[in-house]
Amino acid sequence: MEASDLDGAVRVWQAANVARGKRPGLERIARVAEKLQDPTAAPYVAAGAAGIVGMALLEPYRAEDGAGAIVPDALHISMVFVDPASQRRGIGRRLMRYALDAARVSGASSVSLWTGRENTAARKLYEALGMKPTRTRQASDTVEWVRYELSL
Repeated sequence: MEASDLDGAVRVWQAANVARGKRPGLERIARVAEKLQDPTAAPYVAAGAAGIVGMALLEPYRAEDGAGAIVPDALHISMVFVDPASQRRGIGRRLMRYALDAARVSGASSVSLWTGRENTAARKLYEALGMKPTRTRQASDTVEWVRYELSL
């Protein structure tokens, strides 16, 4: 991702969250921009005629559901988002394939990601790419996360 793509990637993230009824606050927006610029992570964007239409982030896998130490030889995919106006066109699939290919080239032996149980479109995509659900985590009374993993 080029530095000039940062605003477009954050815009896609915001639009996708608003479409899901999750309007992010300024602090969360700043945290996303910070993650996209983390030197240990590899952000990817998909561009269309109207600018950036999708994004994904490949980052080191951390133990303890992301709060622990970096686990060598494993990577984590996060923030896979496609602008709502560009969804259902294969952009998410291309971003995921690109991230998985980059993980293989890096020598990682596995990748993981978390998604909401209610996000059936994303879950179908991850399963079609060979990822397997390995566990769940209840985030709140109404939100359950599903962890997917893939051995490379």
